[in-house]
Amino acid sequence: MTFDFKELKNDANFVATVDHLTKNLDAVEESIRAASSFPTTEYDLMPVEEKVKYDSYMSYTINSLYWMYTRLQGMDANSHGIKNELSRVRQSMIREKQLEDRKLRPQVNTSVAGRFIKHGLYDKNDKKRPNKAASSSQQPQNKKIRFPENDSD
Repeated sequence: MTFDFKELKNDANFVATVDHLTKNLDAVEESIRAASSFPTTEYDLMPVEEKVKYDSYMSYTINSLYWMYTRLQGMDANSHGIKNELSRVRQSMIREKQLEDRKLRPQVNTSVAGRFIKHGLYDKNDKKRPNKAASSSQQPQNKKIRFPENDSD
């Protein structure tokens, strides 16, 4: 789409800014068109996590576009309720990300950890296991047993 800038056509910065804005708006429009043409039958088959991501994306996109609209119309978007709505959607997206990261975090298998601890610690009342600390301070047992020599032969 080309614009007739009339007397502003010589201002290269203004023309570049308008062209950049036009390209970005076209990209946003294409993205929204692709997301909104998503079949409802496929949406119903999606897992809950994917539905949450999709719904958050659509809510954030629509609210962002409305925020841009209020700014372009010259309204004070900071005092408008759309700012609160955007922050609410952003917080829900952050919460969803935290829940997803929690699933990726390694989990401790408590039964295995308990066995490691049980077998790694010494219990002085345990008769099945020798006291390693006490045996290391004593002389090791000889493998060959010496008998005293008898001179009585």
